[in-house]
Amino acid sequence: MIALKVSDLLVGLTLRVVARALFRIRVLGKEHVPARGPALLVSNHLTHLDGFLIGSCIGPVVRFLVWKPYYDRKPITWGLRLAKAIPVSTGPHSAAQSIGQARDALERGQVLCIFAEGSISRTGNLLPFKRGLEAIVRDLEVPIIPVHLDGLWESAFSYAGGRFFGKRPRRLRHPVAISFGAPIPASSRAHEVREAVERLATKAVATRNNFD
Repeated sequence: MIALKVSDLLVGLTLRVVARALFRIRVLGKEHVPARGPALLVSNHLTHLDGFLIGSCIGPVVRFLVWKPYYDRKPITWGLRLAKAIPVSTGPHSAAQSIGQARDALERGQVLCIFAEGSISRTGNLLPFKRGLEAIVRDLEVPIIPVHLDGLWESAFSYAGGRFFGKRPRRLRHPVAISFGAPIPASSRAHEVREAVERLATKAVATRNNFD
C-alpha cells in the first residue's frame, strides 16, 4: 500500500513538473471532476503531452489508455507501467482485453481517461469518436466527464506544419486551456459525448481573449 502511494505521488509530481514547465495552464470546470472515482474522462487529442496536461491539474491519479506501440517503447514503458496505463491495440482479442482492464479500473473506483478519437488529430479538428468508450462504461454507474484541450494546435507539439517534432516553440510556456464539462450519463452514445466536447471547444474559443 505504501509503495502504491509513493508511486502515485511520483507520477503526479512528474506530470505537474513537465506540464507546468512547458505550458501556462488555465483550468475551467475542475469542480465537475469528482474528488474520488469512478469517472471516465473523454478528451480530444492533439499532442503526445495531452496526458501530462490532464493529469497535472486534477487531484485523483488518472489512468490512461495508451496505444500499445507507444506503451512498448523502451524509453517510456517503465513510466507508463508506473502510471498504471492500460495498453490498447487494434486486434479484437487485444481490444476486448483492454476494455476489460478499463472496466475493472472503473469498478475499483479509479479515474480513467481516454482519447476517444483513437489517434492524434493531424488537422486540429475534432475527429469522430470511437464507440469503444460505450463498451467501457456499459451498465456501470459511472459519470462521463467531457474534456477539451484548447490552444495546443498552435503549440510546437502538435502536428501543425505536417510534423510533430523539430518545430521551434513560438513562446515559452505556451498558453493552454483545459475545460472539464458537466458529467453526462454512462448511457450516452459516442456521438453525444463528442458533441459535449465540441460545446466545450466553442466556449474555450469564445474566452481565449480573457486568458491573460
